[in-house]
Amino acid sequence: MAHKSFGQLCDAVEGYTGNSTAGAALPLVQAGYDRVLLGLDPRGGYAHAWSFLEVLADLAITLSITGTAKGEYDAGNDLTTITATTAIFVPSQIGETITVTDGGGAGVPLSLTVASYTSPTIIVADAGNAFNGKTVSLPHTGIYSLPADFGGMVEAPVYPHDGAAWARFEEVSPEEIFADWRASNARGTACKFALTAVAQPAAQTVQYYAIIVSPRPDADRKLRYRYLVDAAAAVDSAAAYPLGWALLGPLYEAAALAEAEIKASGAPGRWEKRFQELMVAAIDRDKAMFGTDGPCQLADG
Repeated sequence: MAHKSFGQLCDAVEGYTGNSTAGAALPLVQAGYDRVLLGLDPRGGYAHAWSFLEVLADLAITLSITGTAKGEYDAGNDLTTITATTAIFVPSQIGETITVTDGGGAGVPLSLTVASYTSPTIIVADAGNAFNGKTVSLPHTGIYSLPADFGGMVEAPVYPHDGAAWARFEEVSPEEIFADWRASNARGTACKFALTAVAQPAAQTVQYYAIIVSPRPDADRKLRYRYLVDAAAAVDSAAAYPLGWALLGPLYEAAALAEAEIKASGAPGRWEKRFQELMVAAIDRDKAMFGTDGPCQLADG
């Protein structure tokens, strides 16, 4: 059975309502799509966690943050203002060592202590000398960005076998991670993690998240984890498809038509009945495919 594109779902709604005005069908398709993804079982009691929303990903947790920068030396104050080409600086780097590759000339690295923070691209370091277009690196902050469509961690991340990282991750509060960082600057194999939202700029349309770890890594390592996808919005296009396997096509169509039916008549009807039948069948099939992943139970009353 062929999957149905968002464009086809919009066409089905237009055929049902008789309204082919551009954009009129899309809100109904989106409402039906959201309803399916939420996974509420018509039989009541729980929301099903769809297998296709729990995706596999790898995340690099690196020892250092690197970039390209220039340094302007102030001999009178014995300070070097370092300006990077990308945003690699944060206030917590004050007191850390920044290394400038070939900053001392003739292949000799230059190591400076960060004295003050000005902006994500500008810091001031003690001592030093002028340089331009050099690679700089600092110890990583321990804060790592998660994918833009991140909607939650399915389970704790795991280190793939590399002969060194054996620790098991434990989820703790962000406060505990911050307290660890305050207590010690020592590096090691990260064994604690916490999730935190990232401040959302006005122009940003989705909420971003980060994972913070303790201790901060003493080597470049990789985490393997599964996360819950925050699905992108539907678009009226024959080239864009809903998430999930092909057999969900009729379910998505019934969900969209049930929304159109309720909007037109003010009450659920045959398409609502059809939606509920297909929803039950899809949930049971998904549970049978992935028997080790139980549903996410919701409190009832």
